[in-house]
Amino acid sequence: MPVLHYARRSLFLLSLATLTLAGCGKDNGPSEFNPQGASDDMASAQSAFASSAAASFAAVGTDISVALGGSAAVASSAQLALSRPARTERYTRAVTSLFHSSPAIQASVAAIPISVAGKTFVYDTATDAYVASELTGAPSNGVRFMLYAVNPITLRPAEPLNEVGHVDIVDESGSSTSAFHVTVVSNGVTYLDYTASASGTTNGGVVTVGGYASDGTNRANFTVESTITQTTNGIDIGVNYSLRVPSRDFAITYQATLVTASQSALQVTVDFTMAGRNGNLSLTGSYSDGGGSFTVKVNGETFATVTVTVNGETVLTSASGNPLTASEETTVRQAVDYYDASLDLSTTLLSPLS
Repeated sequence: MPVLHYARRSLFLLSLATLTLAGCGKDNGPSEFNPQGASDDMASAQSAFASSAAASFAAVGTDISVALGGSAAVASSAQLALSRPARTERYTRAVTSLFHSSPAIQASVAAIPISVAGKTFVYDTATDAYVASELTGAPSNGVRFMLYAVNPITLRPAEPLNEVGHVDIVDESGSSTSAFHVTVVSNGVTYLDYTASASGTTNGGVVTVGGYASDGTNRANFTVESTITQTTNGIDIGVNYSLRVPSRDFAITYQATLVTASQSALQVTVDFTMAGRNGNLSLTGSYSDGGGSFTVKVNGETFATVTVTVNGETVLTSASGNPLTASEETTVRQAVDYYDASLDLSTTLLSPLS
């Protein structure tokens, strides 16, 4: 929860710095940094996940979870995830709900209840819920959920229903690993294809999500590995993230460690790199309840320092000591939406079985 809020703040800053930097440094990449080009690179990565089929899937992820026996309380918190604290809580629930905690952190091996295997579900507008139907086509070792056009205001299936595709969820669990394979298809085109798995030990676990997303033009290959460790203070999470957009020769990687230092003290460390033909950017640093700082480098040379105060205020100062311009500040504010969408996406990918 709060620790993820701080992590999101940190990661948002590193993504945002990408959009505000002017060309400088010439050590570890292209001779110049092109901020508009880097912005376009990041936009292409985001647009790969922005197909209408993916939006329809995102709208009903928690409904799918409920239909498969998930907790209605989890679905409720996900539907309310419009504020940033709620978004971080939703992400935490999605990752940790794949495990049970007694007597140890172990994966719930069966990803899909055997009683619904082979079933195709349709949305019932009378109950606002998915129900099993007599339709055929579902995988024998999984389930199929029909997808519908989304109301842009409510972000729920629009009425009357307009079928736009389907999502197949196949159980690929092993003897000690819970896993499911998801494909989102519309008009014969696959827009989202990934596998999520969870395995655990007596005091920890690993959740891995990997695959690709495409909007028909841009394709992004991604892997997100979250390592969960149970400590005397709570749960620590380490995130190893990798994304590549082959058509733009662009990649983002980062490692984030979210540590509960004590019952009331939180610590986040971040090591982020984005690289492409428009230049390279890295950000390293840490943040806790008492504030923190990050060093931003462009093409290997220090560009700025990000300082986070105890009150949560963020100050970005260039290496020369000059303040950012008003337009640069505006760009930073706008870019927070990009990271928020990324946080929601990570949750959405796990939502069917969380």
